[in-house]
Amino acid sequence: MAAKRQPVDTAIPKSSASKATGSLKKAHKKSVLAPMTMIVLVHNTVLAVYSAWAFWGVFPAFVRKIVTEGWHDGLCDIDGMLWNTVLFKHVYLFYISKFYELLDTAIIIAKGRKASFLQIYHHAGIIVIMFLANYYSSAAGIFMVWENAGVYTIMYTYYALTAVGINPPGKQYLTSLQIFQFLFGQSIILLYLVTPNCQSPSQRVWLWEVTAYVLPLIYLFVQFFSKTYNSKKQPKLQKLE
Repeated sequence: MAAKRQPVDTAIPKSSASKATGSLKKAHKKSVLAPMTMIVLVHNTVLAVYSAWAFWGVFPAFVRKIVTEGWHDGLCDIDGMLWNTVLFKHVYLFYISKFYELLDTAIIIAKGRKASFLQIYHHAGIIVIMFLANYYSSAAGIFMVWENAGVYTIMYTYYALTAVGINPPGKQYLTSLQIFQFLFGQSIILLYLVTPNCQSPSQRVWLWEVTAYVLPLIYLFVQFFSKTYNSKKQPKLQKLE
């Protein structure tokens, strides 16, 4: 009598099946996100390159102005030469670039995240401030350009690297650098305010408008830094208690 054949179990083990399914999902997700990755990479690269160009476009000219004419006349651009030859172009382009930076918010929304109040306030406010900088032709606008451009060169280079999977350490230092930028910039604004015969009455109005924008911005960035980075240390502190 022939022996009864046992049915062959052709089913894939659950662990293998789950791994295969997970791999397929990851591959599918990667293929779907590839266009977005390229958009983020190009966007950040463009801003990094532009920021480096803007920094080197205004900072050396400002230093030469100070060396040639002295601190007061160079800082205040008494003869208007710095504004007419270098600053107007870069302040205007800097203003235009702030519209392009709105893509930051669009990318966040496209990724399914919600834009924060800090994000909206930061990007919308700087558009208004830089429009007024052009309107009042303020020499103080040079600090808005070279300081911000220097920080953004570093920041957008970092984000371009993360877009392709390279994750340099010290992300929290980018936020610290931005906070320092605002504190330093506000200090310069105060210097312009207290320096006699430096700004016209309308230009002084712009300095107060910048102050009204920057002070809440500093508070929002400090709050963001504390919530994002200091809160990560809190569970470890609780365990030690």
